[in-house]
Amino acid sequence: MKIKIAERHGHSASSSALRAYVVEKTEGLERFFDRIVSVDVVLSSEKERQTADFHAHLTNKKVITAREESTDMYASVDKAVDRLRRQLVKFKDQLADVKERGVAADWDADVPRSAERQIVRTETHFYKPMTPEEAALQLEAIEKGFLVFVDAETDQVAIIYHRRDGNYGLIEPRR
Repeated sequence: MKIKIAERHGHSASSSALRAYVVEKTEGLERFFDRIVSVDVVLSSEKERQTADFHAHLTNKKVITAREESTDMYASVDKAVDRLRRQLVKFKDQLADVKERGVAADWDADVPRSAERQIVRTETHFYKPMTPEEAALQLEAIEKGFLVFVDAETDQVAIIYHRRDGNYGLIEPRR
């Protein structure tokens, strides 16, 4: 991993000690994610504001950034490295999830496919016609992702479902 350090507006006497500290902290990131190509670090100081800006370049052209500021440069570096570490761990977990789904898809490929698809599961529900509000209550009771029901007002089949924002969605047929 290449580490490039640039200092702006700072002429500190402990520049070499600070650089060694940044290198040590940055190299420690490889324990959490081993596909870091390079890290660009910009250390800047303006009066009392000490800023550490990290840009980690990963193998798949992804760039993760972390920027922290405080009154002490060492504290800024610590905070920025910690933030970068959390982002790297989160990204690594996302890659693992994608890989697991890919493995599951490959496992399904080993199963011989028949010429026509089969119906695996059938559920039969006989519900009385209900309003969308009643259907929302019923949806909460059955703890499923959606509910197909007959709308009491229109006598048409409708679907109510959970939206990601916490509300309900209603699908009605076109007339």
